[in-house]
Amino acid sequence: MKKKIGGFNTGLIIRNTGIILLLLLLVVALFSKRIFITIKPGEAGVLYNIFTGTDMSRTYGEGLHIISPVNTMIVYNVRTHKINFDQYLLSANGLTIHVLHSVLYKPDVRLLPSLHQQIGPGYEQLIVDPSVKSMMRKEIAGLTPEEIFMIDRGVVEKNSRSTLSQILAKDQVIIEGYYITSISLPDSVNKAIESVYRQQQLNEEYNYRLAVEDKERTRKGIEAQGLREFSSVSKISPLLWKALDVTQKIGTSPNSKLIFMGSGAKGLPILLSDQMAAGQDTTAQRLPVIIP
Repeated sequence: MKKKIGGFNTGLIIRNTGIILLLLLLVVALFSKRIFITIKPGEAGVLYNIFTGTDMSRTYGEGLHIISPVNTMIVYNVRTHKINFDQYLLSANGLTIHVLHSVLYKPDVRLLPSLHQQIGPGYEQLIVDPSVKSMMRKEIAGLTPEEIFMIDRGVVEKNSRSTLSQILAKDQVIIEGYYITSISLPDSVNKAIESVYRQQQLNEEYNYRLAVEDKERTRKGIEAQGLREFSSVSKISPLLWKALDVTQKIGTSPNSKLIFMGSGAKGLPILLSDQMAAGQDTTAQRLPVIIP
């Protein structure tokens, strides 16, 4: 017999309860991927509510989140991304310039709901890619080949990063770096510019040599004027003074020698080694002889 408690059939209650639990388990099993959301490291989520729209108040971080199966969790990769660019651009005078460059970026996690609502998961192709290409196109278009040849990449990278940050900040994208791998001019233009700069370097070298020679001429003129004044005051010719100076230096050397002083005010010294004084053949060892 089926027992009744308070007028209710207990068997029927148990059966209905079991059916409801089975149905709930079935629903959970079927929609588990929409109910249990796991956000991995380097990711963040934005919740879309079917009744209220995008949840602008919260960005969902790493871990397990349980949501209604009728709602949707959109997961974004919030790590730093890199895009490489290979562009052929026109300079100020219409020459084609080959530029290899790259950008590092990531979405602003704090403003991820706004990014999702305004742009969506394809923000890289929608705003980052065209913004970088357009910026570099404008940069090269304002330069001549000579300016590009002498360009300071560090300055350009810094300015470009600042420009991109200002452009993409309103779209909730953070620019973490901008780098120029290479800027290539046509070979003919490269050779022409290199030739011009070589000529400029040679011209600067010649100017330097002329400046040195001019200073040397001035120095020699001052030296000659000093010698004339010295000769006028001392009544000794510069040649005799130089000979005496050389004789003094040689006389202080360790090897032995004989010095014969010339007679008269204009007599110049004669230097002989001790072997020459003894009458030996010392051709190979003979010291210089200074004669008037």
